[in-house]
Amino acid sequence: MIYLTFVLFIVFALFGVPVAFSLGVSALVFMLANGIPMALIGQKLFTGMDSFLLTAIPLFILAGNLMNAAGLTEELIEFSKLFVGRIRGGLAYTNVLISMIFAGMTGAGVSDTAAVGSIMIPGMARDGYKKDYSTAVTVISSTIGPVIPPSIPFIVYGSITGISVGALFVAGIIPGILLGASQMVAIFLGSRRHKLPRIEKKIPVRQKIRITKCAILALMMPVIILGGIIGGIATPTESAGIAAFYALLIGVFVYRSITPRKLIKVLIDSGVTTGAVMILLGTAAIFSYLLAAEQFPQTVSEAVLSATNNKILILLLINLFLLVFGMFLDVVPALLIMTPVFLPLAQHVGVDPIHYGVICVLNLAIGLATPPVGMCLFVGANIAKLPIEKITRPLMPFIIASFLALLVTTYWADLILFLPRLFGYL
Repeated sequence: MIYLTFVLFIVFALFGVPVAFSLGVSALVFMLANGIPMALIGQKLFTGMDSFLLTAIPLFILAGNLMNAAGLTEELIEFSKLFVGRIRGGLAYTNVLISMIFAGMTGAGVSDTAAVGSIMIPGMARDGYKKDYSTAVTVISSTIGPVIPPSIPFIVYGSITGISVGALFVAGIIPGILLGASQMVAIFLGSRRHKLPRIEKKIPVRQKIRITKCAILALMMPVIILGGIIGGIATPTESAGIAAFYALLIGVFVYRSITPRKLIKVLIDSGVTTGAVMILLGTAAIFSYLLAAEQFPQTVSEAVLSATNNKILILLLINLFLLVFGMFLDVVPALLIMTPVFLPLAQHVGVDPIHYGVICVLNLAIGLATPPVGMCLFVGANIAKLPIEKITRPLMPFIIASFLALLVTTYWADLILFLPRLFGYL
């Protein structure tokens, strides 16, 4: 029966039913069919959201929204141009670099697409880039958001497994840089074929100094977050609160761009986003509990191990399954459902839980940009007002580059665990 419930959930999701309702209704059908008391729904719905660690999520969402409302996205774009702007395809490199910096403030991919894409897609089009190519670069670079800390998926994974979020944040740094570097390589290899332009105009030294001064305040955000966690000064939740307060101070007193009306809108938007995430966490907790009660993870592990005990093949199978699953679901729900299923299998073949968390989040983040229902792909297409099919073709080289980064992350464990070991998490 649990298999039919799983299939029912996938059918609901494919037909566009919101993931939270797909999970809840599927679980409800199973409970009714098996005579499970309905009181369990309320209990698991509450326990799925009842975690001090999860309070970091609304605070990080609020911090990112405040920084965006303050207008710091444009400042960061100008700052990124100082490094890569005058290379052929400079704005494309800038797009990736700004996503890597912006990821250090929001921890989410879709918000990156919306904030950066609304500026970069029209800007690149004005400078001679094809709109479909500009959108493809924006969409794929947004997948860096869930990997580079602070990462909302890492917070969720930490709450599920009990693993230190600080360790996961530190472990995500190298894969995030690797993902961004792979995308830049794809830009370089395709720059002449796509006839990408370069910025010919030199930036005066005085203007460079001004741009750097303006960007420093925004660049301090990741330093505050990671510095507090790694230095043992603050927990992830406390760092999120400090970051949100810092963003508010910058927006209100330094840039003076956050008015009372804009602040109210930011609070409402952050509340709506947080509410959606928390409902999802609650319904996913019910679904995951039923999977565990029916020993679904053990059944999957036994089936895979009966076919092969080879660590390389097992990791490849896990990756392939997650890639397919990530094409249809956002990172957080996929993480909630798949972690109890595949983490025991990965640990059985000697994969560290921190390493597996990075593999899983990176894998599912790539799904944000892949058809048919990648969330970042939908947002980018909506901003550019282009059909998804038109964006898919220029997107494919970037997806291949991201897959290569995923393979390196999967099979080079020492590289991924280097920083956690360095900072004493292992």
